[in-house]
Amino acid sequence: MNTSETRRPTLMVVHAHPDDEASQTGGTLARYAAAGVRTVLVTCTDGGQGDGVDGCKPGHHDHRPEEIATRRAHELAKSGAALGVSHLIRLDHPDSGLPDSPDDIDPRAFSRLDGEPIVRQLEALMHEYRPDVLVTYPPNGLSNHPDHVRTHDLTTAAFERIRTAGGFPSQGGVGTRPGRRLPKLYHIALSISRLKAVGTLAQASLGPDAWTPPLDMGVDDDDVTTVVDISGFWDQKLRALAAHASQSDAQALLGMLSLTGRENPVEEYVRADPPWTGGERETDLFQGVVDGG
Repeated sequence: MNTSETRRPTLMVVHAHPDDEASQTGGTLARYAAAGVRTVLVTCTDGGQGDGVDGCKPGHHDHRPEEIATRRAHELAKSGAALGVSHLIRLDHPDSGLPDSPDDIDPRAFSRLDGEPIVRQLEALMHEYRPDVLVTYPPNGLSNHPDHVRTHDLTTAAFERIRTAGGFPSQGGVGTRPGRRLPKLYHIALSISRLKAVGTLAQASLGPDAWTPPLDMGVDDDDVTTVVDISGFWDQKLRALAAHASQSDAQALLGMLSLTGRENPVEEYVRADPPWTGGERETDLFQGVVDGG
């Protein structure tokens, strides 16, 4: 049978930590999985600098990164199952945490490791799965977390190597010649207007001191190129977040989104490649993708 008739469209999402997949792209992963898209989730770190037993933080005498990483791997598997993820790939590099100074990050941590082997690792995964759409963080990592920034940098470097090689081999559709293709590349985004709306709803429901995502995480509304409707998949997103039960940040976000998210159930992106040239916003990451193997 012709490969172009059997190959499933593929979405690859590259994240830094367990729970990022749920909080930032959970609805998108669930929506495309339900549509028959092969969804590939790559998580770069082991999350070992997250919360330990009873919420203890790094530096506490009961904080055990290896045990935390093991727990978070189980939580990530539960989250992936809730989102219908086809392939879950854990690179398991040591989590960098959030020390007071970048100089305090362990040199063995993901954000400090030699990037070349990791770029080759990501490039090999891209060749193996040949995504039609690739999603990762913007250059500032969305939150300026060193692991998020590193994930952007290394994923982008791997993408550029795919470009230099001419893209993935394509079988071509019926009546077309084999060729090569590049995936579309997207950056996760949060529009300023959406952040403001969520903040207003959260404070109205939870009080003026409720935590809300800071506005400096946002981008101008006009810079958002793609808005994915996840209204039919909001409950799956919440179930995925709930799977990360050991992490206080994930549970705080779960509480906030449970109260506010249904008002505007979307996930937003900036299309980085091919560059956006204006016009009507996309509503589908696969818009314009031609099935070619």
